[in-house]
Amino acid sequence: MEITILKPRNAINKAFLKIKPNRTEIESFKTNLIQLLDRTNDTESEEFHKNLVTGFLNKTN
Repeated sequence: MEITILKPRNAINKAFLKIKPNRTEIESFKTNLIQLLDRTNDTESEEFHKNLVTGFLNKTN
């Protein structure tokens, strides 16, 4: 299997490129991402981390 590296502009669907996020959405995403990364723990299970990611995605929609 060969891995191809794509730039973000080529990897994302063209319809999403037309959506312009506002500054508050970006700041909210950054805050939630930092919280997610702070809560991760190498000793915890995959199920624990799956729940963290689910919570992150629910908060950032």
